[in-house]
Amino acid sequence: MLHRISAIGMLLANAVVADASGTADPVAARTLSDRCVTCHDADGPAPLRFDSIEAILRHRQLMRALVDDRAMPPAGPETPLAKVVAAHATPGALTIAERDALLAALASPDAARTAFASLAAAPTTSVASAPRITALGRWTVPATGSMRIRSFSAEVPPDAPRRVRGWRLAAATDPARAPVRFLSLAPDPGRVSRILDETGSGAESMGDVGLVPSGALGALSRTAPEFRLPEGYAFELPRGDLVLESTVEPIGREAELRPSIEPVAASDHDVRTVEAMAARIVPLSIAAGERCERVVHLPIARDMRLVGVVAKGGVFLRGYTVEVVAADGCRSDIARERDFRMNVAAPLVFREPPVVAAGSVVEVRFDLDNTRANPLQPFDPPRAVAAGLPPEGEDAAIVLLVSPGR
Repeated sequence: MLHRISAIGMLLANAVVADASGTADPVAARTLSDRCVTCHDADGPAPLRFDSIEAILRHRQLMRALVDDRAMPPAGPETPLAKVVAAHATPGALTIAERDALLAALASPDAARTAFASLAAAPTTSVASAPRITALGRWTVPATGSMRIRSFSAEVPPDAPRRVRGWRLAAATDPARAPVRFLSLAPDPGRVSRILDETGSGAESMGDVGLVPSGALGALSRTAPEFRLPEGYAFELPRGDLVLESTVEPIGREAELRPSIEPVAASDHDVRTVEAMAARIVPLSIAAGERCERVVHLPIARDMRLVGVVAKGGVFLRGYTVEVVAADGCRSDIARERDFRMNVAAPLVFREPPVVAAGSVVEVRFDLDNTRANPLQPFDPPRAVAAGLPPEGEDAAIVLLVSPGR
């Protein structure tokens, strides 16, 4: 199989937009490349494509309206640390400069042609993909209903790389209509997950393996179907199974679910091994009509670098914050999300992983909302919620991807 890699982003990054004073402005082209085309291209999850000048002219007024009212791109986690921008993963609102530049470029057909002229010359190249890792079982997603979690075991083939930088979802015929909303990965060298899956059709359970949290090997989503660690870091794959924990939603017709991923091999320079630690609320309970904050502290016993953050939760997790509290009490803001939604969640991966010193504490605050004001509330009136599978239960966790040492 061939995996498509578009050169549109590189061309747009070099394009310029002439503003009213005649000064070259590259912001609009770069913003379209980094914040729009990553989802709105041939392989992206969005229903409309913005990867050609013809498509932009056809949808120009809609694009401008969505940017103007801040509906697009969808907001995501806030962090003062620069993120690695993986394919289709561009969380966060536009800056004022980015928004103004896009609005100016979309103001008229002529402005759009000038701003995005390089789209007409965008070539496409292909490279061979790595061996696929595919779920051993399969399950039929009902036509209607609510969000569900299904965990599958998947055997790592002998020709798969033993150290990987990341993953990509195997290309779907129509990603925008695929039932998978979130896919988190965990190693399972003892093949424990197979015990839960006697029918071969997945287990209705979390994908944790003992004390190893689901998400320990990263995560993928509908809006972030590719995940990569920063240069220099890698996961070690087990000689055994992986667990693919799939969060799925019905799409209006029955659909067969058999998750499949492709590893992104690490290079000889990716020498630092990444492992996981999790902050989870135990026991978890939220009274009917309650909106509350729960705090979890993770003491740090050794120096490490914080490589990434994988947030997991159902409809009752509205937001979270992650801070590092140093031994002297000084706080560092790592990440926060005010409106968490699992179906558009994307892991955070830091381009330059910060050091978390021994003796520090990672403080995770969960904003849990079981009130009528929660737009995703499945019950009217609200019911008491305990730990369990969504939507009736809640599984709120923050998985920290870390690498030992400075």
